[in-house]
Amino acid sequence: QSIDYLQKIVDYMISKAHILISALIILIVGWYLTKFICKLVRHSLDKTRLDASVTSFINSLTKFGLRALLAIIVINKLGVDTTSLIALLTSASLAIGLAVQGSLANFAGGVLLLIMKPFVVGDYIDDGNGHEGTVMSIEIIYTRLLTANNEMVCIPNGKLADSPVTNLTHQENRRLDFPVSISYDENIDRVRTVLLKVAAGCPTLSKSKEPFVFVDDFDSSSVRVVLRVWALTDKYWDTRFEIREAIKKAFDAEGIEIPYDHMDVNLVNSEK
Repeated sequence: QSIDYLQKIVDYMISKAHILISALIILIVGWYLTKFICKLVRHSLDKTRLDASVTSFINSLTKFGLRALLAIIVINKLGVDTTSLIALLTSASLAIGLAVQGSLANFAGGVLLLIMKPFVVGDYIDDGNGHEGTVMSIEIIYTRLLTANNEMVCIPNGKLADSPVTNLTHQENRRLDFPVSISYDENIDRVRTVLLKVAAGCPTLSKSKEPFVFVDDFDSSSVRVVLRVWALTDKYWDTRFEIREAIKKAFDAEGIEIPYDHMDVNLVNSEK
């Protein structure tokens, strides 16, 4: 009996071989044709003035639409009634929508991100949930970030659209504060002169705003003084590291002490 079933299957495959081969050819040719069309669309969009985020989204949408169309054509070639299939999908759309409501929310979020443009490809953002990095692409469902550690993070568009996002590179300049502690016996004017000299020697500061020094607070054992500067956005980290090191070297050269906590330990001889 098993042999009879197997023979029937073989006979059926042989009788439908031309249909299977045709469907396979359509699938292979259509797949490469889809890749070619997507590449053509991408090159065409690159020549326009559209933002890179918009072109990335259109490319993803084009790829998804063409592959869905190819799947329908192949199924139709196999003899499946696509009209009934489409009707079935339409009747099940509500259930599918409920099942993939997260994906639909992400799709809608991607559209909102492209319309409102809180950030574009190339911006450095912080999503408020512990992820920050350079925006590499805004796709149909996800936005891809490249972190400072060279890690790729995929964040759902729905979360980015519904939560506060900090765009750290939107402006040309960024503020930097460098708090330092000095002794109460130290001359504040002398410290101010040293700090402003450090700022003047940094080439990556913005020329639009002058650096200044102010007393921020009085601690229990020190006075907190802050050097405030404005750095060029693309030189933010270079400026931060350079000025920190320069302040320490300048204080050492000028003999300015940075107070730190001390602990006195007294040994008591219990035998006396």
